[in-house]
Amino acid sequence: MDMQQKLQELNEKRKVLEQGGGAKEIERQHSMTKLTAWERMELLFDSGTFRELNIWSVPLKTSFDIDDRNLPRDAVVIGYGEVHGRPVLSYGHDFTALAGTQAVVQNSKVAKIMQRAVVEGIPFVGMADSGGVRIHDMFGRSGFRPLIRGCTIAEAGHLMYSPPIASGVVPQISLMIGPCYAGSAYSPIMADFVIMCKGTSYMSVASPPLLKAVTSVDATQEEIGGAWLHATTTGSCDFFVESDEEAIARCRELLSFLPSNWKEKPPRVDTGDDPNRREEKLLHIVSLDASLPYDVHDVISQVVDNGHFFELQSLFAPNLVIGLSRLAGQVVGIVANNPAVAAGSLDVNTSDKEARFIRCCDAFNIPLIFLVDTPGFLPGKEQEQSREGLERHAAKPVFAICESTVPKIVVYLRKCYGAGRLVMGTERMGVDAVYAWPSAELRVVDIEAAIKEIHRKDLTSAENPEQWLAEKVKEFSERFAEPDLSGAIQTVEDIIDPQETRPLLIKTLKRLSGKLEPARPWRKHSLVPL
Repeated sequence: MDMQQKLQELNEKRKVLEQGGGAKEIERQHSMTKLTAWERMELLFDSGTFRELNIWSVPLKTSFDIDDRNLPRDAVVIGYGEVHGRPVLSYGHDFTALAGTQAVVQNSKVAKIMQRAVVEGIPFVGMADSGGVRIHDMFGRSGFRPLIRGCTIAEAGHLMYSPPIASGVVPQISLMIGPCYAGSAYSPIMADFVIMCKGTSYMSVASPPLLKAVTSVDATQEEIGGAWLHATTTGSCDFFVESDEEAIARCRELLSFLPSNWKEKPPRVDTGDDPNRREEKLLHIVSLDASLPYDVHDVISQVVDNGHFFELQSLFAPNLVIGLSRLAGQVVGIVANNPAVAAGSLDVNTSDKEARFIRCCDAFNIPLIFLVDTPGFLPGKEQEQSREGLERHAAKPVFAICESTVPKIVVYLRKCYGAGRLVMGTERMGVDAVYAWPSAELRVVDIEAAIKEIHRKDLTSAENPEQWLAEKVKEFSERFAEPDLSGAIQTVEDIIDPQETRPLLIKTLKRLSGKLEPARPWRKHSLVPL
């Protein structure tokens, strides 16, 4: 046999391995509206750039009958390629091979990709589609060989160790496009971004049968771990999608906004949008009547390049909007109150949503823009007394703003009352530029509540208390809530024409491009109020 024949033989074996569990299992995978691991890789990476690693891997022996099964690659595909011309590493569970269950070799292959990403300074994408831990592997002879830091391979401790080490160093994206129970979910959920698919993605500590066996409670996969649950209620899902194809398309677009690692700035692109563009529509979106709602998306679309806003967690805590856009080609993170939902008020969920996004943008050198229109935290016995603890959660975005070092710009669109000023940032908290529209109303406390406290006797003795209170509210509003007064005491740097918002933001970002943050005390890490 010569070299050419040997290569031909290897290529034929490679084609067989690329089929995973075989034609019948591939057909079954497609019947569940899911792509195979190999098909997902080809969609994720630029055409012709994907290179699989360790394709010849086979499971270690367990001493059980499962040793006789054909499990190519130990049910996982790993490799590298390019996304928008930049290198990316990835792994994808192969559900066609024994439901993509986790085992010794599989775990070591996945950990290899995570560790390489940190060393090489490039993002990694995990495509999770696994039935969980392969029980045979836990008890078989191979399951107790040490790997790193005192963990056994079967314990998969290195899969838990790697994401925290990579956190803030390189972007980590998890596509949960299949079931993810217990151990198969613990590692992916630690990624920076999580994408889940309607009808096929499930993430929970226990599967419904296990839950039934332990607690005697009947529950469906959707009820305890469906994509909709995590997108709307738990906040664990950043993007809720309809298909594998959409999940991968979202992942590719997300990567276009992110740098390869923390030492780089996000890629700048020529969007073709005029940086000096003025929008007359901005004069009409926000009413001077603070009680009238509007959708802040309408403001964002008029300001950012080509109106394109890449929103995250759109279904979770929608009274606060977060996402990525570009201004003159520069990537920015946007945090905006949305008066169309609960008047743009703040709560436990908006606090968590905002704080995590701020820290993510800060980790990857993405400037932040805050568009403010909120009455602050609405008083509520339920949230104050709940196990979540409103004050503890409210401290998270405040902490994140103060700790962040990227350029930060605040624009007051309309109302900002009480603690809303702290949660959305002030100059003394490290915000670099603060502007206000003429419609802005800045209040330390609610004016009506303050009058009732200060003029309690006058209100009680008034012939018409309601009329007296209304007149006082108007008087106090004119005296203490107008933006020109805030400008006079340096709360804001300027009151601007709404039409100038886009060009002014771009000019300010250019001014802040060389920002040097003053030296801070050395420490191992901060203690976020988790």
